[in-house]
Amino acid sequence: MLVGFMADIPFIVSSRFIRTFDDYRRGSAGRWAQHDIIGDKPVLEFIGPDVEKISFTMQLRADQGINPAKELEKLRKLRATGQYFPLVIGGKLITDNMWVIESLDESVSFWGKFGSIMSAKVSVTLKEYAGGLKVL
Repeated sequence: MLVGFMADIPFIVSSRFIRTFDDYRRGSAGRWAQHDIIGDKPVLEFIGPDVEKISFTMQLRADQGINPAKELEKLRKLRATGQYFPLVIGGKLITDNMWVIESLDESVSFWGKFGSIMSAKVSVTLKEYAGGLKVL
């Protein structure tokens, strides 16, 4: 079953293959300017909305049909090249803007023969790319 996707990475759950995420968090803020007033409290001025951020963790395990090293390499390449992509979860776009990988934080839990990664956990932080490119 397809849960969603980002770039060319599908989030899938099946009896032979699991690539999905946990601890999904989404946040955003407003952008405010503060104007200091002599002898009084500062005045706030709303400038506009800030870009949104999404973070989640992925457990990449060889026994769930995933090659953790290859998956980590895909994620690193997306981050390192600044590639923007649509983010779809549950068949719906998450905003009409594109997204980029802002950061990755990896930890390896188990190693196999010859140093192969058997299980890794990666924390992914995405940032909305509001550079005028819209998902059609």
